[in-house]
Amino acid sequence: MNDQLARSLFMDYLYDEISDEERSKLETYLENHPKLRKELQELQETRSLLQRMPELNPDQQLLMVEPNDRTFGRWWQQAKQLAPDSFFGKSVLAAAAIIILLLITGSVAQLHVETTGKGIAISMGYTPTVNTGLSNQEAEALVQKLREENAATLSKYTESIHRQNREQLKKMVTYFQEQRINDLQLVDQTLDELQQNTNYRLRQTNEYLGQVLQTVSTGD
Repeated sequence: MNDQLARSLFMDYLYDEISDEERSKLETYLENHPKLRKELQELQETRSLLQRMPELNPDQQLLMVEPNDRTFGRWWQQAKQLAPDSFFGKSVLAAAAIIILLLITGSVAQLHVETTGKGIAISMGYTPTVNTGLSNQEAEALVQKLREENAATLSKYTESIHRQNREQLKKMVTYFQEQRINDLQLVDQTLDELQQNTNYRLRQTNEYLGQVLQTVSTGD
């Protein structure tokens, strides 16, 4: 047993929920460890103190009281108390009330205010114009415009592809022509070397035959 295991058994020991075997081991361990035995004694004293404390009964209790229904007269008195006492405050409150009343009336009567070059025009029963969609002619014109734009885009794309193909073909032809010229130059160089070798060997052969003839003539 160690200190950590002994401390973990303190609560079971205090509430008598520990087995006899663990109790014996804990008590034996505490005899050799006075510091842990003191901690257990302090826990026992604290538990005893808590058990001796009396239960507190509060003298006052919180009560929930539902408010009584207010009458119109009482509501009016309270509303009057919220109104400003000064002339300026009353004027501002009256102006605000008039503006709110005009906004409500204008909303109900569909009031419309429009600014023109001659001044401000006010009309009742205004119904805003709602765009319900394109007409048949407008739709056909839009479709025709889209077709033309698509055709122009396709034409530009096709022309670009053709231009790229022509450039690639031109590069390929140029490459093959340069390669052909290089091959012809290589063949000409090879023929020249072969011709030079042949001439060299012919000269050597003639010289050798001349020497043989000279030797034969001298022997005679």
